[in-house]
Amino acid sequence: MNRPQPHGPIRLRGHELYSEGAAFGPPSLDARGGRTYWGRTNPLGGTGGVGRGVCSCGSASPVLDSGTKRKQWHREHKAEIRREQAAGTGG
Repeated sequence: MNRPQPHGPIRLRGHELYSEGAAFGPPSLDARGGRTYWGRTNPLGGTGGVGRGVCSCGSASPVLDSGTKRKQWHREHKAEIRREQAAGTGG
């Protein structure tokens, strides 16, 4: 039975792009708990600017110059995870 393909973004549990592809700077340590956090590089909000895209799994893109490129990185990241899951090698 052929199932219709979903329209729009395809969700993958545990892999969500933070702030819709906003630019984040390098991780810093939180002095209160020693936890790592990512700081947004664009103080005005939005997805513009130079920085990394950050996935909820902890993966980060290389430094990219637009939200569109960070969203593309995330699509490719999720596709790689799906391939690994299908092959039984990770995810």
